[in-house]
Amino acid sequence: MQNLNEKVWIDKKIPEIFEHIQRGKRLKKSDHVLGKIPYVSSTANNNGVDNYIKKIPGTRAFSNCISLANSGSVGVAFYEPFYYIASDHVTALKKEGFTVLQYLFLTSVIKKQKVNFNFNREISDKRISNMRILLPVADNGEPNYKYMEQYAATIREKKLSRYRKYIQNYIKELGDYIEIPSLDEKQWKAFVIDRLFDSIIPGKISNVSQFIKDNNGSIEYIAATNRNNGVLYFLQENEQLTNNLQNGNCIGFIKDGDGSAGYAIYKQEKFVSTVNVLYGYATWLNKYTGLFFVTAQDKIKDKYGHGYKRNKKHLKSDKIMLPITNNGEPDFKYMEQYSKNMMLRKYKQYLTFLDIQN
Repeated sequence: MQNLNEKVWIDKKIPEIFEHIQRGKRLKKSDHVLGKIPYVSSTANNNGVDNYIKKIPGTRAFSNCISLANSGSVGVAFYEPFYYIASDHVTALKKEGFTVLQYLFLTSVIKKQKVNFNFNREISDKRISNMRILLPVADNGEPNYKYMEQYAATIREKKLSRYRKYIQNYIKELGDYIEIPSLDEKQWKAFVIDRLFDSIIPGKISNVSQFIKDNNGSIEYIAATNRNNGVLYFLQENEQLTNNLQNGNCIGFIKDGDGSAGYAIYKQEKFVSTVNVLYGYATWLNKYTGLFFVTAQDKIKDKYGHGYKRNKKHLKSDKIMLPITNNGEPDFKYMEQYSKNMMLRKYKQYLTFLDIQN
């Protein structure tokens, strides 16, 4: 199969490719009714899914098509294989007969146009009708959709192979599945959070604007959010930033943030952080005990909100329920094995799924 740079390319307008081009309908967040249908908005995360809601009269739903963000993360595109409700900031692009792999190829090409738009230059309906994308051409001068499918299949198989190898190695690292008591068979006890840690220190950065954002950067910037394990974006490394690095293998307690106050995260690697997160360090911490602890800690998150900020003093009174040993101490060995068992189940399911994809 020819490489991309060996192919002849042709530019086509979006309406020349897709039969159905339609925006979603406006739906205020206050009108969302929680449900099971993905709500796709103009976010660059989670395949564009911003919420899960029920079908509401007046909304527009689509499936098996491309969603294109008209504003917000303008120019971002995703292939949506599922049934979803679209906001008015999203346009659905669909053509009957396109395969999943053809859609995935087209999605990547459409996203190349993102550089032509920004917050002040959104993608209007008129601009969509005039938007052009480059496509590999067949001998008859028309877009070569067969080649697109073959190329996407090759890339997909390479990724599946890489994921399969990663999962196999991770399963090996986790070790054997060991039978242990279920959660409801264990005794539990409340512990003051502050007393479980050797030290609790805040993040160091109060003004992140002095540093340079870089999607290809090597340093994670942790903000007051529990999404993406606290990572808001990456920063370019320099001496000043390096001086603000904090060690990993710790629990981050989010003090403030819209919808995130009271949550916790586990950080394994080094990072830099906003001052709005506190970090607890302890000898019992590792990736597995840390993830168990975070899940248990989040049970008290409802105590906090944007109007009631968490602080270090609260951690001296906040309590967490943990499984205990016969001596009444936190059973960190049990927590570690429980987390490993859960991961083994999940990763073996992933491996089965990848095998099915073949």
